Amino acid sequence: MGIKRYIVLALIFITAVGLYVFSFNGQSFTLEALGVSLSLPVAAWIVLPVAILMIATVLHLFYYYVKHFMEVRAHKKDYEAFLKAAKQSLLYESESVDYKTPWFKLPNALMAQMELKKGATTSEIEHEELRGIIELVNRVRGGEFVELKKYRLRQDNPLTIQNQLNKLLSNPQMASEILKDENSNKESELYKKARELVLSGSAYSEIERLNLALDEKDLLLVLRRYVAEEDALYMENDALENLLKSESLSRKGLIEAAQILQKKLTPDGIVALFEKLYNARSEASDAYLYLLFELQMIDRAREILENSEAEDFKEFKLLLFLRDHGKHCETSFFVK
Repeated sequence: MGIKRYIVLALIFITAVGLYVFSFNGQSFTLEALGVSLSLPVAAWIVLPVAILMIATVLHLFYYYVKHFMEVRAHKKDYEAFLKAAKQSLLYESESVDYKTPWFKLPNALMAQMELKKGATTSEIEHEELRGIIELVNRVRGGEFVELKKYRLRQDNPLTIQNQLNKLLSNPQMASEILKDENSNKESELYKKARELVLSGSAYSEIERLNLALDEKDLLLVLRRYVAEEDALYMENDALENLLKSESLSRKGLIEAAQILQKKLTPDGIVALFEKLYNARSEASDAYLYLLFELQMIDRAREILENSEAEDFKEFKLLLFLRDHGKHCETSFFVK
C-alpha cells in the first residue's frame, strides 16, 4: 500500500471513529499532568492514540520508501556506469568505474578480461548504442575503414591501429606520406606496414627519394622485384651497383644477391658487376667466386684462389680440387 493511500484511509478511519464516539458522548475530558491541564472531547481522546500510531506508521513507511528509492537509484546509476564500461571495453578502452552496489563488480571484472569474438552477432543486443559499437568493431575487423573520431580512442588502441591499416591498404598511396611524416612512430605497426608497401610496390625512384634505411632483407626484396617478370622494377645500372655496395649486405647476402641477379643479367654483365664489388669490398669475394664457378670461368677463379692465403676460401679450393679431378658438384653446396 502506498503512503498516500494509507494516509487517506487512516484519516477516514480516525474521522469515522471520532464521529461515532462523539455521536453518543459529546462530553469533554480534562487530563492534568505536571501542572498542565488539557481538556478535549472524549472522542478526541479516543482517536488520539490512533492518530499517533498513524503518524508513526507513516514515518516508518516513509523511511523504507526513501531507502528503497536510494537503492533503486544506486542500481540505475550502476547500470548506466556498467553500460559505459561495456562500451569502452568493446572499443578496447579501459574505464575506471566505482560501483555503489556489489552486483556489477564481478561482471565488470570479468568483462575487462574478455574480448569480442570475431563476427559477433547483435540480434539479442537490445541496447542500440552497444549494438552499433559491436557492428562497428566487426566492420573494422573485416578490413573496412570507418570514422572513429567521435569515440576519442587512444592512438595505440588496437581498433585505431587496425582502422589505420585498413585505410592504408585501401589507399596504398598513403604509404609514402606516412614515411615522410617526421612525427611518424617508426616502431608502430602502421609505419612498418607503410614501409613494407613501399618496398614491395613502389618505384625504385620513390624508394630512393624516401631515403629509407634498408637492411639486408629489404635489399634482397628489391633485387627480387628487379628480377621478377611480373614486377620488373626499373633500376639504372648505377643504382643497382650502389645498392649492392650497401654495408647492410653481408657475405651471405651478397651470395644470395648474385643468385637472384643470375636470372636477369647476362653472364658478362653480372661478372663485371661483381668484379667491381670484389675490388671494392672484401665481403664480395665469395659471391664473385661463386659466379665464376657457376659460369665455368674456372681459370679466373683459379687465379684468385692460388693468390690467396692458405686459410682463405677453403670451400672454393675444395670445389676447384674436385673440378680438376673430374668431379662435378653444385657450386651452391659450397656457399652455405
